[in-house]
Amino acid sequence: MLSMNKSLGLMWAGLFVLASSGTAMSQDWRLVWSDEFDSGVQPDQTRWSYDVGGGGWGNQEFQYYTDSRPQNSRVQDGLLIIEAIKEDFFGSTYTSARLRTKGQGDWLYGRVEVRAKLPAGLGTWPAIWMLASESHYGDGGWPDNGEIDIMEGVGHEPDRTHSAIHVQALNHQLNNNPGATFMKEDSRTGFAVYAMDWTPRTITTYVDGEVNLIYERGNSDWQRWPFDRPFHLILNLAVGGSWGGIQGVDPNDFPTRFEIDYVRVFEDAAGPPEVSVSSIGGLTQVDPGESLSLSAAATDAASTIEELALYQRDGLLAFVQEGQVSVELENLAPGCYQIRADAVDSDGWEAGSDTLNVQVGTECVQAPYLMVAPLVPGRVEAEYFDIGGAGEAYLDLSSQNTGGALRADEGVDIGSSQDIGGGYQIENVTLREWTEYTVNVTQSGFYRMSARLAATKDGSLTISVDDVEHADPLTYSSTNSTSFHRNAVLDGLWLDEGIRTVRVEYNAIGAYVNRFEFRLLSATGLETLPESSEMEIDVFPNPFQDRLELIIKGKAPGPSVISMYDVTGRRVFHTSLTGHKSTTNHVQLNPTERMSPGLYLVVIQSDTDTYTTTVIRR
Repeated sequence: MLSMNKSLGLMWAGLFVLASSGTAMSQDWRLVWSDEFDSGVQPDQTRWSYDVGGGGWGNQEFQYYTDSRPQNSRVQDGLLIIEAIKEDFFGSTYTSARLRTKGQGDWLYGRVEVRAKLPAGLGTWPAIWMLASESHYGDGGWPDNGEIDIMEGVGHEPDRTHSAIHVQALNHQLNNNPGATFMKEDSRTGFAVYAMDWTPRTITTYVDGEVNLIYERGNSDWQRWPFDRPFHLILNLAVGGSWGGIQGVDPNDFPTRFEIDYVRVFEDAAGPPEVSVSSIGGLTQVDPGESLSLSAAATDAASTIEELALYQRDGLLAFVQEGQVSVELENLAPGCYQIRADAVDSDGWEAGSDTLNVQVGTECVQAPYLMVAPLVPGRVEAEYFDIGGAGEAYLDLSSQNTGGALRADEGVDIGSSQDIGGGYQIENVTLREWTEYTVNVTQSGFYRMSARLAATKDGSLTISVDDVEHADPLTYSSTNSTSFHRNAVLDGLWLDEGIRTVRVEYNAIGAYVNRFEFRLLSATGLETLPESSEMEIDVFPNPFQDRLELIIKGKAPGPSVISMYDVTGRRVFHTSLTGHKSTTNHVQLNPTERMSPGLYLVVIQSDTDTYTTTVIRR
């Protein structure tokens, strides 16, 4: 129904396992809730309650819904009867009933089957549908928290039944809601099975096993997919209204009955995948500087594994599109690390592993986020500041991560970056805040340090190395945007070979920092660098398997170096590109044996700028 009832309350009822259904279904479903209506004279109060009242229900309907009134709802001859009667009742001209499972049957994902015969009569409007059992999104009302119409019928179209979805961005008030019509000529004279499959990715409705509506999640946010919370089932028979009464109501067609043979609810018997993570050889404590091999595995009895990711907390170590992944980390830094894995199966079910705690050395000291100090010369992602906590690895003047995209339990604000290549960024910094990064400098010398950032005001960064502040700040100009990024540069930063701690202190408000680059200028002094230029990068195909083509457009004043890095920062491929002007270069990057399936970063470094994009190897 298209009701805008805003009364949403508690969820979760106890679910019990019954015998398996004989209905043909594409997945391995298991019956968890049902009512066969084979006993009693009133609907089972442990399964059903009533919505009661009149007033049109947001759709100018004529009926008054009664509570446990046998004239309007009863169990009879193995059927649930919902009967609409022409009679004056509390200011309404018709009576009927609206039953719901809210608080007694609330489900997140699954399959719903209802075998029913629809009422005949001009002005009838029967429905089998679902609403959220709690309000989580938007203003808490309809349609922000979603509506799933498994079946609706209107008396002026007796040969049709309908399915529909209503969400904030797509609903009947905007005249853009997803819907489908099914021709069912005998729906008023015989029974049909109206069903819905609901997975984390898709909602599909059926009539007698034939697909009617498919609604897919895709990459939608809650405005288009609020269907990640428990919903409850509603059965009702309305009279008249903005759709049911669009061609009028014939009082001579009443009383009329909506008959339900059974209601059955199923869950995925296999459920989410099982995910595990381990260290090869069972090691959970190693000495600093040693290597450690980590692996993750995911299995699912009923589905294939589509994605498997291995993390140090939220930091991605490896990613594959299959059920097993491993990574070897070399030259581990002292510290305590939390390893976990997440998987997604082909039905969209997500699951995570238990946490594997790994300790390197004898103490839980400040440590690089991905267990291995990133190499310099090279790149450091701003969001991967050190482990160690507030006052040790960072200072943030608010205790909450207002960005919430990564490391949500720490104070630094981290959000999704709109820069080239996406990823994450430190957001909305303010005066005196700082972050620290443990790096591995492979060669002593003067470095160019660049910060890739967007800013709403001019500002600067104070750079310290091992608690020694550099004489000059890294200054930047406003980009007048929180999403348009460019490089700001500091030349002449001296770095000694070895493990170093670089502190970045933020001296202005409104900066959005994506990453830092360190490029060796000279082992003895500074070199003059040419002016900046602009390039654009496209890659094809992505994801790739046997070949990857890099398309470089724009102007570059001189040679560039093309590199590919895995998620640990290890360079697995590099080549050179001669300078080009106002042209398009096509560069073939052929995978090497070191490039296992997973996520990679493509980096093009000219003399003045760095350009990046991410790719996935299958």
